[in-house]
Order: sequence, then structure tokens, then C-alpha cells
Amino acid sequence: MIVKMKGSIVKKLFLINTIILIFFIILSFVFQNLFFEKFYVHKRKLEAINVLNNFVEIYEQTSDLKLSFEKSVDINKAFGYRFLILDREGNIKYAVNPVIDKGAKENIRIITDVIFRISTDNLLSKVEENSYISKVYYNKRFPISSIIAIYNLSEKNEYIVCSSLLQPINEASKVIRELYIYLFIAGIIVTLIISLIYSKNVSRPILEIKDVADRIANLDFSRRIEIKSDDELGMLAGAINTMSENLKNALDSLREANKKLEEDIEKEKRLERMRKDFIAATSHELKTPINLIQGYLEAFKDDVFEDKDKDYYIDILLDETKKMAGLVNDMLDLSQLELGKYKLTLEEFNLAELVKKVANKFEENIKSKNIELKLNIEDVFIKADFTRIEQVITNYLTNAIRHSTGKVEINLYKEDERVKFEVVNSGENIPDDEIENIWNKFYKIDKSGNKRYGGTGLGLSIVKNIIELHGGQVGAQNIEGGVKFYFVL
Repeated sequence: MIVKMKGSIVKKLFLINTIILIFFIILSFVFQNLFFEKFYVHKRKLEAINVLNNFVEIYEQTSDLKLSFEKSVDINKAFGYRFLILDREGNIKYAVNPVIDKGAKENIRIITDVIFRISTDNLLSKVEENSYISKVYYNKRFPISSIIAIYNLSEKNEYIVCSSLLQPINEASKVIRELYIYLFIAGIIVTLIISLIYSKNVSRPILEIKDVADRIANLDFSRRIEIKSDDELGMLAGAINTMSENLKNALDSLREANKKLEEDIEKEKRLERMRKDFIAATSHELKTPINLIQGYLEAFKDDVFEDKDKDYYIDILLDETKKMAGLVNDMLDLSQLELGKYKLTLEEFNLAELVKKVANKFEENIKSKNIELKLNIEDVFIKADFTRIEQVITNYLTNAIRHSTGKVEINLYKEDERVKFEVVNSGENIPDDEIENIWNKFYKIDKSGNKRYGGTGLGLSIVKNIIELHGGQVGAQNIEGGVKFYFVL
């Protein structure tokens, strides 16, 4: 059965340590009251028998009482022991007492008391030949406690008696009992203080470990445990620090892998959308010219057209074929640009010269539509992909001529260390809610499906991808009487 203790570990340690220390104090107090005096008396009995034994051995050899006493008793204990030689009837034959200077009365009183106790308890009859007996008795008349040790010396028909007072230990025990009450109270106070200090010192690293463990559980690896010892708690702290570091590294790796996986998944989704858009847009854009070409070819096969009209319809077929080829090329270019597979070939050139070159290509087309072209350009040298920038300018100018109502203006200048190219055409404004959509693939403002403006709807999307691949920006803005398209490098 597992018992769960409620409360903090500080309280638990404090309670346990206090109980243990108080238990030992009480145990010591009980031992002092119950066993100390008995233990002391037991030791004094053994000591009395040992002294008596030494006395007997010397006495048997020398028969000299004084010499036997001097050699058998320690000088520090000499005044605590008295010896009597008794005959078989218990009469005193000899007495050896170190308290000589206190007078005969004292000696007589003590000796009388010893003889009285021996005769009263009939101790002599209880001592076997050549053996010892010891006993403690209390004399109520004086009152005093004494130890009596008796040896039956059968060879000389004598009893050798050794006695010693126990009065000092009795008084000491009483004093110690009174003193122990104060010692007990002081011990309890000291115990409480020591238990509190000990429990806090022991629990501090445990609480710190718990705090770090809680942080790790919440995926917070910012804190480390400060290791101050090399004991089990220190090893545990080191293990938790290592675990935290490993978990952090593993989680970071997992996040990186997850991020890359999300990017790969998003890329796959984008590719899938592009494939679907490509198929849908291609089928939609190619359906009309293919049907037209098919119809004219069937008419040619059936010899429907007259000879004078055949060249006209062949030119129509060639024009539709060129449109289809241009659409396919634009879609391939856009696909490469969006996938990031196209690598720019950077070179330094004068953008103003390139603008003039492209504008000259549209000279006949501009004149045929009675469009006024105005160039406001200055020499600007850039480092870019010449072919792709030419494609951008061509698409911008094509779009402007297609939607212009009579005027096209090209501006090229530097502004704050940036190059800005603008194409402004007169005509209708783009609806504000659609101006951001013109950069999408196949987006056309004209939703009617007629061929008034022509185009594949890919030109501006190609422009956006080319400029962004160069690190630039594109934009379109409605102005009074027209629309301005621009890019910034």
C-alpha cells in the first residue's frame, strides 16, 4: 500500500526530521531516567567485585591487609571503598578504612551499618566457598545507598567484605532529571531550527529540478539546473540538463524537418494546381484556334474556297498557328519562372538603349493604329538578364498598344538609387477591385470572351515573375485618362 503525503516537500522533510530528532531526545531522556542509574550501579557492582578480587589475591599471598588494600584499589577510588575481615560467625576480625582522619565514630557507624545489613539479609550464608556475591541496599536511618561485595575465603575460614557508598550517583541522577527538563525544551527548539534549515537546504535543489522538469514538460528548454554538488541530486540535475538539451535539439530538428515537409507539401500542391491550371487554360485557349484551323483545313480539303481566296485563309491559319505557338512558349516560360528553375544570365547594359530597340520594333504597329508614342528616357545602366528584361518591356508595350486609345508614353529614370520604368497608355481605367488580379495567369478584364483586345492573359504574369526574380517590384496604377504600368529595380 502506497501512502501519499500531502503538502510540499519542505514540510514533509521538516516534519520527518523533527519527529526523528525529537524521538531520539525522548529516547535519551527515558534512558537517563530508567536505565542510567541501573547501568551505573551495575558497573559499580562489577568494579566492587574486581577490587575485592584483587584484594583477595594479594591478601592470600601476603596476609597483609594494608598492603592488599593499597595494591588492589586505584588511588583515585581509594576513599570510596572499605574492607572488613569477618570470621565464620560474622564477627569483625580486621577492618581497613581509608577515612582515618575522620575519627573512630565515623568508622564505627559505617562498619556497624555494613554488619547490620549482612546479618539482616543473612548474606554470609548465601556466599559459596571461594566465590563472590554483591548486592545494593538502602539504609533508611541515615539514609544512604551502598554496594556490598562478599568473598568466601574458605582456606582461612574468613569472609572478606568490600563496601562502597552510592550516595553521589543518587544525588547526580536527581540533578540530571531536573536538568533534563530544560535540556529537553532546548533540544526541541534546536531540533525545530535544524529541521527547518536542513529541509530547506535539501528541498531547494529538488524544487529547482521540479521547476525545470515542468518547463521541459511545457517544451520550454531555456532554463538549466545549476549543479552545485556531485551527489545523487547533482547527477540527476546533470541528467535532466542533458535530456533538456537533447530534447531541444531533437525538437528543433523535428521542427526544421516539419517545416521542410510543409514546404515540400505546399510546393507539391502548387505544382498540382499549376498542372491543373495549365491543362485547363491550355485546353481553353487552344480550343478556339484549333477548331478554327480544323474548320479551314476541312474547307480546303472539300475545295470550298476559290483560288483567289485561298491565300487569305492560309494567312489566317498561319496567324492562328503563331498565336498557338506564342501561347505555348509563354506558358513554358511562366512555368519555369514560377518553379524557380530559370537561371538568370546577368550582364551590365544601358536600359535606355534596350527601350529604344523594343520601341523601334513596334513602330509600324503604332503607326497603323494612329498611336502617338512619347519617350522620356535617360541613360541608366543596370546589371540584369538582357533577354528577360527585353521580354518585360515588350509585354508592357504590347499591352499598352493593345489598350491605348491614341497615346502611349514611356518613362525611364533613376529615383533614390533605384531604376524606374513606366509605360502609360490612354484609355479606360481598370476597375479598382480588379487591379490586383491583372498579374494572375489568364486573367482578362474583358469577360465577354470576344477578341477585341486579344492576348493570352499570360504577359503580365510573366513580367511579374521576371522582375521579382531580379529582386524588383511591379505595379499598375489608374491615372486620369489612362493606366500606368511600371517596374522598379
